[in-house]
Amino acid sequence: MAAKAMLTIKLDPEHASLDEVRKRLDLKPEEIDQHFGVVGVDPPNNVYAVLVDQERAASISDEVPGVSGPFSNPKIEPSDLSGDVG
Repeated sequence: MAAKAMLTIKLDPEHASLDEVRKRLDLKPEEIDQHFGVVGVDPPNNVYAVLVDQERAASISDEVPGVSGPFSNPKIEPSDLSGDVG
């Protein structure tokens, strides 16, 4: 799987679907993380996040109005908090 980067995109809520985002960003199905989907990150301002191939992310944010990023997408894992702290 190719490395992914996060983009934010301003959308009307009725257009916040993978198909609509893919069309607007001119992405192939394999260039967007379909499992992540389209996630509302600032609902009052209609801002959503998507994960796209890192190689495509920079050019997309330059080409499409209302898109910001790319932002890093670090892997988040649980930590072992059972040890002594302090």
